[in-house]
Amino acid sequence: MARRRAAAAGARVVVGGSLWLAAFAAASCGGAEGSVVFGVKSELDAGSDITSLAVRMEFDGEAILERTFTEDLAFPLELDSGALEPGGTLSVTLSAMQGERVLLTKSAITDVVDGKRSLYRLSLETDCVDVTCSESTTCTDGECVSATQSGSSLPDYFEGWVGGNATDRCKPGGPPEVVLGEGQADYLAVDEGQVLQVEQGPQGGYHVWVAARLKNLRQGGSITEVSGSFVDIDYDPAPFSIVFSFDPDEGDYCKIFGLRFRLDDEAHPIETLLGERLDLRIKITDSDGDSESDTVRVTLSDDFI
Repeated sequence: MARRRAAAAGARVVVGGSLWLAAFAAASCGGAEGSVVFGVKSELDAGSDITSLAVRMEFDGEAILERTFTEDLAFPLELDSGALEPGGTLSVTLSAMQGERVLLTKSAITDVVDGKRSLYRLSLETDCVDVTCSESTTCTDGECVSATQSGSSLPDYFEGWVGGNATDRCKPGGPPEVVLGEGQADYLAVDEGQVLQVEQGPQGGYHVWVAARLKNLRQGGSITEVSGSFVDIDYDPAPFSIVFSFDPDEGDYCKIFGLRFRLDDEAHPIETLLGERLDLRIKITDSDGDSESDTVRVTLSDDFI
C-alpha cells in the first residue's frame, strides 16, 4: 500500500477564497500525518497572461492531484496536499499556459513532517517566462535553482500569508526574519565563533564586511543598523545605519551585503583588536514599523588585508 494513502478525503484546492475538492481514491491506513499547503502567487494576470494552469501533485511518485484551471483560475491559489504519512516526498508541478504555449513551469519538492502543516510559497514570475530548467530545479528570478526545500525548513501554514504585500517581494507575509552574515559582493552565512577577515579601508580605517538575509521586511525604505560590542574589551565601535533597498534571494527571502563595519578608532588602534571576540549585531526596521535583529559572536582575524 502506498504511504500516501493516509488521507481519505483528498487534496484541497483553495482559489481566491473558494474551496474546491480534488477527489482521489484512497483508503486510510491510520497513524500520524502531516500536510503541505503550496501557496501560489503570480506576477502574471490570470485570464489574460495565463489562460490556463495545469497542476500535478505527487506523493512518493504517485499522483494525488491532477487538475487544469481555466475560467476558475485566480490568484492567490492554495494547493493543500491533505493528510499524508510523514517522511514521504511531495512534489507539485505548475504549467502556466497562454493558449497552447507554455509560458513557464514552476516546480516544488519537499518532505512531509509528522504533525506539521507546512507552507511552501511559489511565485509565477515574469522573469521566468520561456526559461526551461532541468529535473529537480525550478526558475526563480530568471535562474534555475533547486526546487527542493526540506519540510523542517518550511514555516507552519498561516492564513495571513495570502494577505502579504503582493507588490513587495521581500514582504510576502508572516513574521519578520533577519539572519546576520558576511560578504562584500553577496550574502554568506556566518557561524557562531567564526573568524572574520579584517580589511583596511580606502580611508585608512579597518573593517569587516557585514551582510544579512531577511524576510517580511519591506524591500525599500527599511533602516538597517549595524553595531557591535567587544566581549573582552570595554569598547563598542561606532554603530551606523543606512537606508538601502534589498536584493531578492531564494525562497521568498531578500538580502543585503557590502556593509562596511569599522572596528578601530583613535583610542583603539587595530593592533589592539586583532584576534578579539566581537558580538556583531544587525537590526532592520521597515516603514510599517516591523523590526527584527540578529546577533552573532565572531572572532576577528589575527591580521588584516
